Amino acid sequence: MSDLYEHLNLSPIFGKPDPPKDVRIHVFGRTANISWTIPTNIEGARYIRIYINDHKGGDIYVNGGYKFKDMHISKSSFEIDNLKMCSEYDVRVQFILPFSEVTTQKFWMTNKIFTADINQNVTLSWTTSLTDFFSVRSASSEYIYDVQGGSIIRNLKDSKYIFDFMTQNVKDINITVIRVNTTDAGLYSAETGGKVDTCCLLIVTAKPVKPTLTIQPEHPFVGDNITITCNSMVQRWPGYLPSLLFYHFIGNKRGETNNNRLTINKIMKMDKGTKISCQAIDDLGKRSIMGDSVTLDPYYGPENVVQEPAITNLNVTEGTTLGPLYCYATCNPVCVYNWKQKWTGTFNPVPNEYIINQGRGVRIQAINRSQTGEYRCRVDHSTGHVHKTKDTLVNVQYSPKITDIWFSSDKQRNEVRTTAAFSFNEEEHVKMTLRVKSNPESQITFKSSLLKIQRSNKDNGYIDYTSYLPSLHCEDSGNFSILASNGIPYADTSMVNLKIHCKPRNVSSESRTLGAKIGSVENIVFDVTSFPAPNVWWKRVTGFPWKIEKDRYDYRHKIHSKIRIRSEVDFGVYGINVCNRLGCIVENVTLKPLDKPEAPQNVSVETTTFRSVNLSWIAGFNGGHKQTFSVQFKATDDVAWNTKNVENNDIKTGSTVYYTLDQLRPDTSYQVTVVSKNLQGQRNTSLEFKTEVEPILSPRAPPNSASISHLMVGLVCGIPPLLVVFILLVYIYRRNKYSKS
Repeated sequence: MSDLYEHLNLSPIFGKPDPPKDVRIHVFGRTANISWTIPTNIEGARYIRIYINDHKGGDIYVNGGYKFKDMHISKSSFEIDNLKMCSEYDVRVQFILPFSEVTTQKFWMTNKIFTADINQNVTLSWTTSLTDFFSVRSASSEYIYDVQGGSIIRNLKDSKYIFDFMTQNVKDINITVIRVNTTDAGLYSAETGGKVDTCCLLIVTAKPVKPTLTIQPEHPFVGDNITITCNSMVQRWPGYLPSLLFYHFIGNKRGETNNNRLTINKIMKMDKGTKISCQAIDDLGKRSIMGDSVTLDPYYGPENVVQEPAITNLNVTEGTTLGPLYCYATCNPVCVYNWKQKWTGTFNPVPNEYIINQGRGVRIQAINRSQTGEYRCRVDHSTGHVHKTKDTLVNVQYSPKITDIWFSSDKQRNEVRTTAAFSFNEEEHVKMTLRVKSNPESQITFKSSLLKIQRSNKDNGYIDYTSYLPSLHCEDSGNFSILASNGIPYADTSMVNLKIHCKPRNVSSESRTLGAKIGSVENIVFDVTSFPAPNVWWKRVTGFPWKIEKDRYDYRHKIHSKIRIRSEVDFGVYGINVCNRLGCIVENVTLKPLDKPEAPQNVSVETTTFRSVNLSWIAGFNGGHKQTFSVQFKATDDVAWNTKNVENNDIKTGSTVYYTLDQLRPDTSYQVTVVSKNLQGQRNTSLEFKTEVEPILSPRAPPNSASISHLMVGLVCGIPPLLVVFILLVYIYRRNKYSKS
């Protein structure tokens, strides 16, 4: 004790430690061994203090003249002797310096302990030193029976207990408790004169209560560590008896358990939907029912924040509509969207009148220049703990305005400040000057050509743009647009008419080689530069004239005609003459076949036998690709088709193909389909035929009888025509002879 008090004023200041846990008492004769568990959080405590109370006379002396015992924090047990048997005690344990809360545990001094489940019958037995006069009492201090003069006097009012009241050995106590309940738990004793001689302890047990599960944090985010705690209680009477619970988690695939805690590190999206439950098991092996499961539903987001359109710098014209600008993200649960704008140096909420689609979008109709600035989409998780942003810089711009335009050339020294027509030769070099009011700076385009501009600012706020045009060609003829643009809609356009004469040139089309099919009519379209307008005709007969349509500009024309593909010979190269008064050019267009092959033609049966058939057909046009043939056939009554590929080497259009099907059944109707196929597809032709009846063997005919009869028929039929031919030849010979003489 002296060491302890020497340190009382030297201890540093700590927080409050957790109290000792799981205080247990084991009785051996008149000795009680007290043990406990030291918690993790002791906050620097260095000693543990123990009190023992006899439940009637207060704290007893446990350390010489002291009613408490102090030990070093490293100790986890204490043993005390000479306690009174069958007495009830309380032990109190706490950490000191600093002080923790007190942990109290009740116990009885007895080695006789019996355990029973509720509604179970249990026999209690122990031995007393009493023989003549004593009473046996229950846990509720009621008399079970009395012993008087060595004989048992039973309590006729109580049917709760069964015992042998005829026994002569009253020192051996044997009592059966019927259908144990919680009120039966406690100390049973043999006593006389108010003094207990011996006793036993009945502990009534049941399954631990149904566990409850809690999860911390209650709403974890992906990547968080979570702890699931399972809590139950031992159902044991008397309730203050020491007990232990163990826990088993079900559904845990990757977490770590520590008794009633399950820790899962860095929860993932894939954990969503995982159900975890637990079961409690007490130190007697009794199992609780399964607790209600918790379902993992990790929060995440905002993720994949996307803004549409995906443009960080957006130019919009004054007076038009901005947006809609949309913002999307992935959250669990749903995301919360907020839009802010930075028009005047600080971010402020976008007015609600411009918010659409449940906060996801912004749309401003008739935007004005004062609304130029930065627009920010802020996506918050519904918990408000996490957010992400996407910014778009909106620049409200103004379309340019051309106020003046004039032209001059090396052959026309005087500048012409008007939008009237100008006539130039192809060899002339033309300078153009524009005066434009624009924000931002404009680019100047002639039709579709961006010009190199010399820019000069004028004091009156205008900008002059000067450019020397390249040598002018016929392409510059016609109504010509001069476009001032600054990257926003509604650019300003001025029109001039340039007339440059040239012979036809720059004939263009989507393709000079066209794929076509037999039976189709192909439209032939060209664009041609020519001033004046050209005349066009085919160099090969097509039956279709050319039509010439002037384009937007006088020098540009669209010419179109047609070609009808009647047969294979209509494919090939077609020449086109394009002329005006300044000259001619010749252009070509090529038509190539591009089609499925024609179906086999004139499919017919050449000969049939009772086992085979000889087929023939004429190969159609191959559609511009190599074609192959196959024969599909089946008996009319069959379901499945048989397919035979025809071996052929580059069969030409119009050639005859022969093919024999054999191993057929006699006297059977067949369906046949002849298929022609190339890369573009296939076509087919079908027919039906019937095999011959299998001949029946007959007596042998005389040799060559059939051939002799055929010869006779031929001679009889052939002699008369031969005689006629001979007479005519003689007549012609004689006539020629007389004419010469």
